[in-house]
Amino acid sequence: MVKEDKPGIVQPLDDPWEELGVRVLRSLFVIVQNSGRALAHLLPTILEKTPIRVTGVGFLTWRPARSRGLGNGVRDRIRIYGIRAWAMRQVLGLWGRMRSPLSARRLTAALDSHGIPWFKIDDVNHPGFLDQVRRSTPDLILSILTGQRFESDLRSIPRIGCVNVHFGPLPEYRGLYTSFWSLYNGERESGVSIHFMNNRWDGGPIIAQRRFPLTPGETVRSLDRKKWTALPGLLSEALDALVEGRVILGANERDRGAYYSVPPREAALAFRKERHGRWL
Repeated sequence: MVKEDKPGIVQPLDDPWEELGVRVLRSLFVIVQNSGRALAHLLPTILEKTPIRVTGVGFLTWRPARSRGLGNGVRDRIRIYGIRAWAMRQVLGLWGRMRSPLSARRLTAALDSHGIPWFKIDDVNHPGFLDQVRRSTPDLILSILTGQRFESDLRSIPRIGCVNVHFGPLPEYRGLYTSFWSLYNGERESGVSIHFMNNRWDGGPIIAQRRFPLTPGETVRSLDRKKWTALPGLLSEALDALVEGRVILGANERDRGAYYSVPPREAALAFRKERHGRWL
């Protein structure tokens, strides 16, 4: 974790590792959103950490998020992007969607081959799911782009705590659609973060973070690709630090940055106009 006092740089806390009473990591339970494509991208990184035993995986469906109107449905995305831009995204993502069922089957087969139990869930805080996690006795719960808040009953299960993979730089960009908002706000850099979870969205101390400059002509899609490229290395770094008990936690100040949500269509249209249509 960088220690210089510069704008945009996360500052280390005063010996927080000792305060938390954390011991080295030996086992973890993974909770991931939707089909698990994110987990398929990161699973090799997790499995290569041989001191770590994966006690289970929970695949969280999109259904509860849709019911809360978080922008996961087709109607919401058309409202955000407009019909033409939405159609372009559909074409660009067609190959990935065609492969998604096959990738999901390969992923669950890989989990089965390693003897890792997996579950499909609608609610991470459901008592039945909490019982399953408790029985697996994990040291840590790893959340990968999960769109539900972890309540205290879930966060209290693992011995070390719950850790989240966040698709943006903290503390500046909490919440959703961080690639869009970084470009919309004219930032010069973006990044990805891994942090402990508390009762606030993306609010816990930072374990590891990777930042990179935004290039001229950057789009939401190209920035997302940069983040996906950076995530395996960042996760490897964070897991190594947790296994060896040498984490220096970074402060995630509540009064810095903001929480971002689904962009209103007006913001998306204005950004498209400013970028002459090149923003996806």
